[in-house]
Amino acid sequence: MIQTFTPNEVLKAQSGELSAEDLEHLNASVQEVPELQAFLETAEYVQSEMPKLIFEPSEKPLQKIMAFVKGEMG
Repeated sequence: MIQTFTPNEVLKAQSGELSAEDLEHLNASVQEVPELQAFLETAEYVQSEMPKLIFEPSEKPLQKIMAFVKGEMG
């Protein structure tokens, strides 16, 4: 049986939602389908860049937010 994979399965594989058997078939399919390979490369790049988008705010903005919340609730 030939199984067709979509970008959705690539994302499921990245998040660990595919079975080992499906993952093996997906990896084989990626080697044969250039569009799927391109999507996989882009998805891997995006995933590797995600930590750069997460930042820890300084204490001052957090204090301002908490003061605002307390003022609204008080």
